[in-house]
Amino acid sequence: MKPGDGVYEGMGRRAGPSPGADPPALGSRDLDAAVEFVRERGLRLSAARRLVLEALLAADGPMSAEQIAEGIGGRVPSSDIASVYRNLQAFADIGLVRHVHLGHSPGLHALAIAGEQEYLTCERCADYTTVAPEALDEVRALVQRRFGYRARFTHFPIVGLCARCLEDVPGAGAPRARRG
Repeated sequence: MKPGDGVYEGMGRRAGPSPGADPPALGSRDLDAAVEFVRERGLRLSAARRLVLEALLAADGPMSAEQIAEGIGGRVPSSDIASVYRNLQAFADIGLVRHVHLGHSPGLHALAIAGEQEYLTCERCADYTTVAPEALDEVRALVQRRFGYRARFTHFPIVGLCARCLEDVPGAGAPRARRG
């Protein structure tokens, strides 16, 4: 894939919706749209919920609850971890936040601002790439043709080695012989 193919480079080591309208397209990190979405779903916007929203908007990608509670490197004030978990669950229940596992990391959370995203992650360095779902349609079609499964990479990514790690691991770049 090349730039512009619906692929967004990841941040590396840094880091089930309910029925109804889609989450707001925040694009430019619009807190007001997220606040409105929360209120339209009947949730009160407490100071703790606002803090979690601000943290997710300030994040460079999916973040763990611990990273959010710690203030994501000083970008937002820190908060109580139990409160962060409760609010992430409340946001997930209304479809504003998605939960994802990128490799061997803890569960991460991201605003569902651009629709569903899928992921590729490196099992060696933990870097990841966010991918627009249509960029993996050919892969999904191949898996379905060969195995009868409709693959999704929203919650669990495609795991392998990134280009940089392929260069560093002797023999990792060579294709494996097919057994048959």
